[in-house]
Amino acid sequence: MPQSLVKNYVHIIFSTKYRNDFIDENIEEELYAYISSLCKKSESPALPIGGIDHHIHILCLLSEKLP
Repeated sequence: MPQSLVKNYVHIIFSTKYRNDFIDENIEEELYAYISSLCKKSESPALPIGGIDHHIHILCLLSEKLP
């Protein structure tokens, strides 16, 4: 029985409005945990999440269930 195995990784970049420096060390950990939970809820687990004061990078494994 043939089968296809695929893993699609997606690199997502979010920027703050006007690239203002809103993401500081005080909220960074909580923000990344929240984003990770959103990815997990959509069955696309986030691997590393990181960034600097005005943008965030997310690498996630795309769910097989998404259309």
